[in-house]
Amino acid sequence: MTKLDQQISQTLKKVADEQGIPSFEFPTAHVPRTSSKSGTRVPVYLLFPATVIIALFLVSTLGTMVSPEIAAYMKSLFTEKGVDEGLQQAAQKGFSQAAGTSATDQGITLQVIEVMADSVRISIVYRLVDQGGNVLSPDQLESYDLEITDPNGETVQNSYTLDSKYEKDYGYLITNNRIETNDKKLILRLATRQIGKTKGNWLVSTPFDITKSIASSTTIPLDYTYITPQGLQIKLTGITHSVTATRLDYDTTWTEEAFKKLEQVGEKFAEKFERTNTVRYRPFDHHLAFRVEREKDGNVAGEVQPLSGGGHGKELGHSSRQYVYQPFIPGETYYLVLDAITKAELFELSIPFDPKQVDKQPVKATKDDNVFQISSYGTGKGDRTEVKIDAYVQGIIPYIDPKLLQLADEKGRTYRFKGSTFDYLETDEKGRRHMRAILEVEELIKPIPEKLTLSFHGIPIRYTNLGWRVPLPTYAAVE
Repeated sequence: MTKLDQQISQTLKKVADEQGIPSFEFPTAHVPRTSSKSGTRVPVYLLFPATVIIALFLVSTLGTMVSPEIAAYMKSLFTEKGVDEGLQQAAQKGFSQAAGTSATDQGITLQVIEVMADSVRISIVYRLVDQGGNVLSPDQLESYDLEITDPNGETVQNSYTLDSKYEKDYGYLITNNRIETNDKKLILRLATRQIGKTKGNWLVSTPFDITKSIASSTTIPLDYTYITPQGLQIKLTGITHSVTATRLDYDTTWTEEAFKKLEQVGEKFAEKFERTNTVRYRPFDHHLAFRVEREKDGNVAGEVQPLSGGGHGKELGHSSRQYVYQPFIPGETYYLVLDAITKAELFELSIPFDPKQVDKQPVKATKDDNVFQISSYGTGKGDRTEVKIDAYVQGIIPYIDPKLLQLADEKGRTYRFKGSTFDYLETDEKGRRHMRAILEVEELIKPIPEKLTLSFHGIPIRYTNLGWRVPLPTYAAVE
């Protein structure tokens, strides 16, 4: 073996160790091998993953400049500034795994380049390339399915949220999971039927191993319970510190007394709408405003930023939820603080207006010192009717829920709202918050009625001053 061979061998061995390639041996000569399945002759360098090929390229071109594309592959793309601190730190500690899997259809290749997986999150870096080798914008992957399976193809993840980020030529998909299996070697399946405007069929199956990351994670059971004045019971069930993030798990359920009252409110909502399934259970929905304080030497040193939150319902009024945060710092003190709960309440208000004149003559109505003004009526970008409201509300009303509003014309025909967009503006002289909402009707109302009435049947109310603050245990440093 020559001196250059020794250099190449040492570099390849180092990369192989980092990538977990077992029983690596440096080939004695670059002799083509024959595939036992097809009889085709495959050069030996194709038997190594991309990282090994790159290492070979770098060593065999000693003294030459490394191209930016090669350099990008040599360090983890999870160290880019476009991803959060937890992913960056984990990548720097060597928890990222090279993938190098891809699928091609209609001249477009979907590549999965890296995987970062632990007991809290599974993240991938992907890239889109056309048949000419040109990198496409990663945001062209708009609709997709992401699934984690065991080696037998059984789904093993319980996904709560899925987030996407873009950095230069690469896209990042981040899903929060509970891996429900004892298998440590898993498969990530990324599938889509459309990239940009091109329709096709892409399915990339990427194997990955969570043995190292699971060994570096810590799950601590919790048993804290609090019942809000509104009757919502919150029970913290556990906290998991992983290499990329900290996850807080909790369950929520309504007390028996509160449940009965919410059913009554739901019935009143349902009386107002033809389709009752949506609004009947609206009163059971709620939003909890949590924050995590970090203390140092007995003083609040800041807050831990949440990365995401989500959950799923077990049964009516009972759900399992989670918050995912930036990784906690070992040895410091943390507290969970509940600032508020927001839930729908009955709120009756009707505002009749002339849709042909309201742009010139806005119509106002007042309830409990809250002012609601219909400012305009017209057709939006989605070829649907839109109604703009300027509301001046007290702080206990954080937004307007379009699902609890209804339009009716002079003939008694009713219209539901599909969604809304909000702007939060300055407060008025009475300290009321100015909200501007554009409400989108589910259809285009044609012809324009002579008269319309906008009716509020409910509105979200924010309850504060709950006073619940509990300590959250940390862990030994993850290496």
